[in-house]
Amino acid sequence: MLAVGSVAYAPLCFAGGTELGAVGVAAVGRGGAFVARASDPMALGHNVAGLVGLAGVQWTASMNVGLFRHCFSRVGRYDGVESGVETRGTVFASGSYSTARPAYPEVCNELEPAIVPQLVVTWRPRSWIAVGAGILTPAGIGTQRFPDRVVTSAGLAPSPSRYMVLATNVAIIHPTLGVAVAPTPWLRIGAALQPSFGHFAGATMANAVGSQSPATDVRTEADAWGFFWAANFGIMVQPAPWITLGAHAHINETPVVFTGTSTATVRPYAADASRIHTSKFESVVTLPLPSLFRFGARFASLRAGAPEAWADRDPMRDEDFDVEVDFHYETSSLLQQVVTRSTGNVEVEPGMGSPATPEVILRRSWRDTFGLRVGAERNVIPDTLAIRGGFSWDLGAQTGDRTYNGRVIGWNPDAGIDTAGYDTFGLSAGASLRWRWLTVDLAYQHIFTAGQTVAVGRAPTLSGTVPITASDCARGAGYPGAGACTNNQGNYAAAYDVLSIGFTGRH
Repeated sequence: MLAVGSVAYAPLCFAGGTELGAVGVAAVGRGGAFVARASDPMALGHNVAGLVGLAGVQWTASMNVGLFRHCFSRVGRYDGVESGVETRGTVFASGSYSTARPAYPEVCNELEPAIVPQLVVTWRPRSWIAVGAGILTPAGIGTQRFPDRVVTSAGLAPSPSRYMVLATNVAIIHPTLGVAVAPTPWLRIGAALQPSFGHFAGATMANAVGSQSPATDVRTEADAWGFFWAANFGIMVQPAPWITLGAHAHINETPVVFTGTSTATVRPYAADASRIHTSKFESVVTLPLPSLFRFGARFASLRAGAPEAWADRDPMRDEDFDVEVDFHYETSSLLQQVVTRSTGNVEVEPGMGSPATPEVILRRSWRDTFGLRVGAERNVIPDTLAIRGGFSWDLGAQTGDRTYNGRVIGWNPDAGIDTAGYDTFGLSAGASLRWRWLTVDLAYQHIFTAGQTVAVGRAPTLSGTVPITASDCARGAGYPGAGACTNNQGNYAAAYDVLSIGFTGRH
């Protein structure tokens, strides 16, 4: 009897932690170093205390267009017929991969632009108080799609990465309402509330008997929504006219519960399309969400005649240049596992099936992360043209040493391609052009990733009948092959390019 359930997906695609790059065009151009500056309406997301430094009514509409390349080279060779691999009746029947056992080929995601929009408006009725409202989305990738079949030296074969992920499509939306006050000329504090929504869809493969046989594969697709609360808190201190210190916290409610529907497709590789059968069941995904903390220090060279009062200054008009250094810390170790609970049936044929797997636990084994941002800006033509640049560095959430089977190893045995979480290094450049009340911003960022190598993995091919163990995979002919227990073992590589454009109005 078949009993295959839904698979747990992490509803974000991560870099060092839960963000890849930055949002807001000025912040992107500065490598993300914007906590102590926060000088446009995107302060609502970078340091909400900065709202009280924005005179009158201001608004920002911006977006990131990102291109993420992510590849996986699985080590080893395809399991063969001796491990229960059956190709008869599938689209792979004309090939010979199950007997020739070729090496696994590299698999890369399709290059699809990821759009990350932002819209914020602020109002300062008095010099000591301001409010802001907008729609914020976290910096990230959004969509990944991997092939479910590949071409090898032995003909067509199923994708070597299909038991990790075939597709993810993610959207996180933070409707945000914030307020900031300046109780003294040298202090600003602010807070924002975010009733937030998340949606994710994803696809992966399971196997009815635990082997890597395409004849008994079951494709599972999830579609779920969740509501959760989040909040931003910020503070800015100016101990001297040319120095600003800032701190900002983004706190997520955790865990978040996503509720939706999973679709199981039995025999997705069948050569005869009439043998393919789909059915739906209900799934609930429980996901821990980390929180993010930022700390920054900024030095600014003031132009002659710059206003003495902090509230009256406009950095693009009143400064020659500035330099900022930020430190980021994220509680990523909360993400140890993702749990999916399902109810309903998986149908093999109309009217015949078995209950969906009640619970699936996906190990992630993340660690807390930290990073550095350094940005600088020069007003080439004061109040008209500014240029900026920066770099960023982040420690990866799913990289680094782990304890496995009683010893320390230099990788995460639970790594996967559904998320990145690698060590990253980014370079950025940008510019702003202001004409009267309108400012046009443009920025570009390239993020290099160190990737990782998983020499020993422990990701089993999901089975709905009985759990697969390492001992099962080592028992020889007639049992699932070694690959059924280590489908995440191999080399991972990624890179990310971001083009950001925005418009800011001041009234």
